[in-house]
Amino acid sequence: MKKKVTYTSTLPEDVLNSVSDYSEKNSISKNEVVETALRQFFFNARKEDFRQGFKRAALDAEMSAMAEGGMNDYQDIMTRDETEEK
Repeated sequence: MKKKVTYTSTLPEDVLNSVSDYSEKNSISKNEVVETALRQFFFNARKEDFRQGFKRAALDAEMSAMAEGGMNDYQDIMTRDETEEK
């Protein structure tokens, strides 16, 4: 189990009320609600970072040329494998 640390934070009252309501309805601790929400937030943030990185790479001429070269290699491998199967 990962080590847990205690921290102090403030939340707007409406957010804390939502956390409390959700935890009561689902029989889980408020800590679990916050932890799950933060994990999802960071997952989505990393996903967005990757998306933006791929978007930037798509605009980069050198990266596009490397990707096209890779697709040509892939097509050659697939063609060779199909020929060998016959």
